[in-house]
Amino acid sequence: MFDIVVAADLDWGIGKANGLPWPKLPTDLAHFKRVTCAVTEGKRAAVIMGRKTWESTEVAGRPLPRRLNIVVTRDPAYRVADGVAIASSLDAALAIADATPDIESSFNVGGAVLVKQGLDHPALRYIYLTRVALHTGADTHIDNLDRGFVADAWDGAKDVDENGVRYRIERLVRR
Repeated sequence: MFDIVVAADLDWGIGKANGLPWPKLPTDLAHFKRVTCAVTEGKRAAVIMGRKTWESTEVAGRPLPRRLNIVVTRDPAYRVADGVAIASSLDAALAIADATPDIESSFNVGGAVLVKQGLDHPALRYIYLTRVALHTGADTHIDNLDRGFVADAWDGAKDVDENGVRYRIERLVRR
């Protein structure tokens, strides 16, 4: 079982020029960290990301702390930092997470190709979606999640307005 954590603008844009297409949103970043680090004492979560996300402005090839970082790439010779795993597919990444004894939960954190693969995957549980109320001119998009998913009754949902940007953090489940 795994969850997706993603932020998207009004046009389902998630990236622009290898970074996020909106200004820094500290409450959303704190939400991302809280969700992907919420585990039992002595356990970790796995964060599964594509190569472009690993190389993005926000991650910049640095492992996210206190989590098993798994980078999905078709290049078996791709080099990453010590302690970071490489997988050839989403399923291979999930298998690495499942085989790692201290991993309690797994999160698909993008990019667009991995999110698309995750949406149809039978092991998908939740999508933690941040809806950014902007048209950003993004160059990377995901599918319209409203077509197959609905908001879940989740006590972490909230509306935020910071740095001149309005957004909503919510959790989705399949229709």
